[in-house]
Amino acid sequence: MNNMLLQVFDLITTFAMLLIFIRFMLQFAGMDARDPMISPAYKATGIVDVFGRIFPTVGQGRISIAAIVLMFLIRLIDISGKAALTHKGIAPLPLFFQGSLSLILDFLRMCRYLVIGSIIVSWIVVFTNSMHPIIGIIMRLAEPILAPFRRITPNLGMLDLSPMVAFFAFYLLEIFISGLAASFLPMLG
Repeated sequence: MNNMLLQVFDLITTFAMLLIFIRFMLQFAGMDARDPMISPAYKATGIVDVFGRIFPTVGQGRISIAAIVLMFLIRLIDISGKAALTHKGIAPLPLFFQGSLSLILDFLRMCRYLVIGSIIVSWIVVFTNSMHPIIGIIMRLAEPILAPFRRITPNLGMLDLSPMVAFFAFYLLEIFISGLAASFLPMLG
């Protein structure tokens, strides 16, 4: 029973984290909340607006500090809830650092998945010669992530190497931060 409760708890926190990440990326990509395809995501994550009264947005309103704080709180709830369900305690300092590192890793992982999604939908557009509005949303969500990589990759015409470079950059960052976490977290106890 406890194992099933742990899995349900993990599913709920993962879903909440994904929703808040999508909201963060919608705002980061500058997508309008009045768009009928996007407004359900803004409505489902209305708590970000509530936290937005406390935590400001930066970068001309594109970077939501409220969404980042909410993702951090969800990560802390996830870690402490799993510790409680497995009858293990976790001290505040290791909880903070483990939450911070896992939030960074989750964020990098979700960015990597978004890049993979943009690669897949770009292939769908090429092979089907049609573009569904959802495909456009995924491509617009990935654009702020891919834009810096487009500036450093060579322009090869139809072949865009920036998604592959971005994927490997996020993957290498993830490995590097995981290695740091593996060596740093045991020192906290």
